[in-house]
Amino acid sequence: MKKELVLGMAGVMAFTTLLGTNVVTAKADEDKVEITYTSRGNADEIKVYQQAVDAFNEAQDKVHVTFEASPSDGYSQQLITQLAGGTAADVIFVEDTVMSQLVKNGTIANMKDFLATDDSYVKEDDFGEGVWGAARNDEGVYGLSVDCNPVVLYYSPKMMADLGLEDPQSLFEKGEWTWDNFDKICDTLKENGKSGMIQSGDNIRLYNWVFANDGTVWQGDEYKFDDKAKEAFQYVCDRINDGRFVYGGTLPDGQGEDAMFMSGQTGFIAAGRWLTKTFYEEGIDFDYIPYPTKDGSQYKPAQVCCGYLSVNAKSEHVKEAMEFVSFYCGTKGQEARITGVGTSVPSVTGLDDMMLESNVPTDVKHILEVRSTGWALGDDCAKDGLYPGLMDATKAIFEEAYVNGADAEKTLIKAEEKAAEVITENQ
Repeated sequence: MKKELVLGMAGVMAFTTLLGTNVVTAKADEDKVEITYTSRGNADEIKVYQQAVDAFNEAQDKVHVTFEASPSDGYSQQLITQLAGGTAADVIFVEDTVMSQLVKNGTIANMKDFLATDDSYVKEDDFGEGVWGAARNDEGVYGLSVDCNPVVLYYSPKMMADLGLEDPQSLFEKGEWTWDNFDKICDTLKENGKSGMIQSGDNIRLYNWVFANDGTVWQGDEYKFDDKAKEAFQYVCDRINDGRFVYGGTLPDGQGEDAMFMSGQTGFIAAGRWLTKTFYEEGIDFDYIPYPTKDGSQYKPAQVCCGYLSVNAKSEHVKEAMEFVSFYCGTKGQEARITGVGTSVPSVTGLDDMMLESNVPTDVKHILEVRSTGWALGDDCAKDGLYPGLMDATKAIFEEAYVNGADAEKTLIKAEEKAAEVITENQ
């Protein structure tokens, strides 16, 4: 016959004392609101994301967040499907290319009112103007930038010295970092069996050259290249066609621009801070320099790549999800992810010294200056992201000039006409 354990009140108290905090913790966990957060990312990025999740879970005892990593391939399309079907996580990472679509279809929540409350770890005004893009409009705030990545040029000071070239930093400081002087460097690189620059395949990198020449590609809601923008497009096409630039869309599989740079096959590549940690840890010689301008003027607007955290509008715990988003994207969350030689740049105020103190690379200040004058996809100067399909459609047309040598002026006319069709379809 089995003996049954029967405890009186004293026995219960003694048993509880014996278990100590385990009972308390179990009850506390039951009282917590459980929310999920999903994002795509590589192995190193996922570790960094988890750091901020852990920091939030330790900072308070009302909400517990579980991070679920998602494959990068097809991430945005999968997210759109999950949100529409009601199966998405409470908090999701949203790429800048699909933000406007999610705002338009109402699947992500408006956080504007919450950000003004005492429950929010960050305020709307804590973010710089250049990091909002399509995440904010007249009606509200639909995502907070997790951090940002202003686009600068990477180059090797040692390579410049070995080839007897003047360092771009010296040219920049003298106000002589011009297209003409950049061309001279690219000519020497080409003569020595290297490409001057890898021109990335996405059209928004083209706009960095356009804005460096004071050009525009949007006239209100019309996609139209002005004369200076046309000049910039011709500049890029000419250098791809004569071999001083290599178009990134033609690189062999597995041979990305970062690999080309690390192996010394190219002088310049355009990227955000995401390559910095890898180059630093691999001992690659590199520094930052802004895009050259036609007249040598400094810090013309360049792209600021942004990703956002948004809240699933169908979440059962919208308020708690917003609380986590405000922490993750606020000072505490960004500090937990960006400390040291990191892969991104703060999008909130108050953390710049942390990057400057790293002194990696030597002229790290450039990337902060670009952030202050830069633009995010969806801003008035780059509305492409507001119209699903526009970027892919125009990129395919631009490639006719990049790859096949099609006439630049006729290519732009064709791209503008195609953009007009896409804009009409999305109205």
